[in-house]
Parts: sequence; structure tokens; C-alpha cells
Amino acid sequence: MDGQKMKYLIKKAKNGDAVSFGELYGEYAKELYRFALYTLKNTHDAEDAVQSAALLAFRKIGGLKKDESFKAWFFKILYNECRKVFSEKARSNEVLCDDIFFADAVCPDNAASSDALSLIEALPEPDRSVVVLAVLEDYTSAEIGEILSMKPETVRSRLSRILPKLRKQIEGV
Repeated sequence: MDGQKMKYLIKKAKNGDAVSFGELYGEYAKELYRFALYTLKNTHDAEDAVQSAALLAFRKIGGLKKDESFKAWFFKILYNECRKVFSEKARSNEVLCDDIFFADAVCPDNAASSDALSLIEALPEPDRSVVVLAVLEDYTSAEIGEILSMKPETVRSRLSRILPKLRKQIEGV
């Protein structure tokens, strides 16, 4: 979607146009779901988090200050929704189970990729989110910092610490 259309849709969505917001959501729906799935490791929780984030984003879009930051702003809302799910699971002592379909849905025929995804899944938060956003979603450290409320330098530092370890583990698999 080009920048002009994006600005137009954001302006309409800020005025309460659900159809315009739906188009904006549709532009990022797959990325949002993939991020939630990597973060929560469960399809149902991921779907719920994305749905909650979308509803919250629609309600709060009037507070979006920079239209060009819409994507990062939306991901930040989703990240916070994922954190809520973790908190709720921890409070109820419910263990987040690995979803059986997760690896097959992402990499059905590539065992090495599946092993790499398993290693990423095993990372603690927010390291997992940093890696998913940087490596799988191709965000810059500035964008990741905005989404996760970190300084870009912290994002780069985490990546420089985590990626070599993951690389060694992947090569050893």
C-alpha cells in the first residue's frame, strides 16, 4: 500500500470509519498474527491477542500522533496484549503449551528451519520478540525499539548477544 493511501485510510479511521481501519488491519494481519504466534506459542492465544489488539487499536487510533508510525504503533499494542496473556497465564498457573501445528504451519518441509524456530521459541521474553521482529519480520532496531519500548541501542545489543548463540546452536543441531 502506498503512503498516500495509507494516510487517507488512517485519516478516515481516526474519524471512526471501520472499513478504512479494516483495510489498514488487512495490510498487516499476517505479520501481526505471526508475531503473536511466535510470542505466545499457541494459535488460540495468538488469535485472541491479535483480535484484542485490533479492537484496542481501532478504539485508540485517534491518539495516533504520527501516521507514518501506524505499523509500529499497532505492533506495540499487540506486544502489550501478548504480555497480558503471559501475565494472566502466570496468575492462573497455566502453562503455555507448545502448539502442535506451529512448526508445520510455519515450515512444513524444512527440518532445519523447524529446529531454528524451536530455538527461537525457547528464548525468554523480550529476547524472543526482538529476534522475531528483527530476523523474521525484518524490522530495524529503531522500529523494534519503538514497538518494545526499548532504546535502539539495547535492541542492537540484545541481537549481537543472542544471534551468535542461536547460530552456534543451529549449526550444532
